[in-house]
Amino acid sequence: MNEIGSLLSEVRMATLGVSHMDEAVQFYEQALAYRCIERGRVPPELAPLWQFDPDLALEYAIMAADESGRGRIRLLAGAQPGRPIWTPADRMSATGSYALNFRCQDLHAQLERIRSAGGEAGSQPHFWEVNDEVHVYDSMSSDPDGTQLDLFSYARGGDLRGRLDTPVSVVQTVALAVAEVEVSRAFYKAMGFVELFDRVLDFEGLGDMLGVDRPVKIHNVNLMKDGHIVPGRVEMFAYLDSGLPRPQPVTDRAVPPNHGLLSFSLLTTNADAVLDALEPLGGGRVGQAAAVAVPGFGRTDLSVLLGPDGERIELIHCEELPDVA
Repeated sequence: MNEIGSLLSEVRMATLGVSHMDEAVQFYEQALAYRCIERGRVPPELAPLWQFDPDLALEYAIMAADESGRGRIRLLAGAQPGRPIWTPADRMSATGSYALNFRCQDLHAQLERIRSAGGEAGSQPHFWEVNDEVHVYDSMSSDPDGTQLDLFSYARGGDLRGRLDTPVSVVQTVALAVAEVEVSRAFYKAMGFVELFDRVLDFEGLGDMLGVDRPVKIHNVNLMKDGHIVPGRVEMFAYLDSGLPRPQPVTDRAVPPNHGLLSFSLLTTNADAVLDALEPLGGGRVGQAAAVAVPGFGRTDLSVLLGPDGERIELIHCEELPDVA
């Protein structure tokens, strides 16, 4: 592990903007078997760091698959709904936090639960070989607000990733649409993420799975924190040979009360050192760090930065990183 990586956890939480809180909580309870463990009002003091209007009334809910405290989902809803961060027209022309990825015990049954709960589920799952040891069935779905949910189950190699004791796992990866894989890879490697796999994907049906109306080829890289922490990974993908202009970040739209993947959170024992190290690699500070009440974490020091593709990353202060061995 590198020096900066030793100051950071894996991804501990992902934040989703939703249009209606009660409906969203019900969806994640019914579709993914997550439980709501906390609800409340977002304090206006978070407005400068979360970049929302302080006069906007926001509520939150924390959804969890288990008791581990890992891979949770924070839902945010405004008194007045916003607009989608991503639209079909953005699929190949934008960058930023794009989708959440989950492992499930029975993918076919899970897709039916998503449909029954009011989401949209892909058709036949796609089979692909991650490597010689790991084969998966994969399908892209969405919640009622259109946030992309990538669900998979193992056809081979699940034992290499440990047991799954819940119908759907904690968040496995945050998927980022990126402009340059090498730039993003260097940024997250500096955070202590280690390459799990690096593949060019162009199988039949990939475009349909990604919601684009043409055959596509992508460069897909998956990074695991410290080389052994399975949940809370970062995945990045870039379209190859698209013939399109360089994609642009969705940062300005990825703020409350808009709908979609707004940010993700890591724990850190030294945010200043992390920020100083990441700025030369494309990281940018958002506002000034502050001691605030952070939904899902309590009152603590919070720093926010933007990654090289405009993705918003929360750094939550802790005295000591949790032991996840």
